[in-house]
Amino acid sequence: MLDEYDFHILETRYVREAMNDFANYRPDDLTVALVDAIIASAKTTRTDFLNAKTDFDLAMGGRNSAVTNLHDACVSVFGIMKTRFRKDIVSSEVIAKLPVDDRTPADTLRRGQSTSILWGKLPNPPGSLTAFKAWDTMDKAAFDALVTALDTKLDTFTNETDDYEEAQGNLHKKDGEMVDFISAALAQGRHQFAEGTPQRDVIDHIPTAPSTQAPAKAVIAVATSPAPGAAHLEFSANHATSYDVLHKGPADADFAVVADDIIQTIYNTTGLVAGAHEYKVVGRNSRGTGPESDVSVVTVA
Repeated sequence: MLDEYDFHILETRYVREAMNDFANYRPDDLTVALVDAIIASAKTTRTDFLNAKTDFDLAMGGRNSAVTNLHDACVSVFGIMKTRFRKDIVSSEVIAKLPVDDRTPADTLRRGQSTSILWGKLPNPPGSLTAFKAWDTMDKAAFDALVTALDTKLDTFTNETDDYEEAQGNLHKKDGEMVDFISAALAQGRHQFAEGTPQRDVIDHIPTAPSTQAPAKAVIAVATSPAPGAAHLEFSANHATSYDVLHKGPADADFAVVADDIIQTIYNTTGLVAGAHEYKVVGRNSRGTGPESDVSVVTVA
């Protein structure tokens, strides 16, 4: 689900860049700023979904752990309870009626609650002067703590499930809005600009389907210094839909990312110190990242 959603964000970014390049391209009469807001909102919705999913997964794990703890306690307590009260006919008959087939978390909670209620009403076991205790660390209070823990975890799980489902709904709604805008933007651009024009060429190169394979090794075709303190790169990678640019200056020990997930295939920068500047480029798409390009050196005056 998120792969398609992320791809639709990428498509919207491509439309936004086309709008930024051509002032007469304004699908649905939107400004570049309004499309930026669509992208920002989509990213926020994605983050909200991931947070809700994480909380949901944690709540599910907590619920499952509580179910296991209470179920195991019920099984053990039931077996011990039956043998301790085997000479008490009345108690034995009631104990035998306790639920023992708990297939769902709700079943386990009911089983635990039924066991707890009966536990509180049982007399002392035959021959004992004290209340029933399954073993040294499993008295009624310890058992009740397991029941309460599952009850609490079930409430939490229900709440987080509601939040997760709401976040899923918001994600689907936002995805639909992006798909509608992208489809309209591409259709309007193809009708507005004739084949062979720069605008049409850019629009026709906007990806319309997620990549089926990871990017190939990136290639830096141009690496020059067009002016003092400046560097200019041109690059590409088959199947890449965005790029990372890495740089190592004359005094740097390692490469550092200077452009992250950009969709342009040109990189320009200024303000560089004189000397040899090394660059690498990595292609990215929804399938992952491709191999780094060979290092290109730009000698800056």
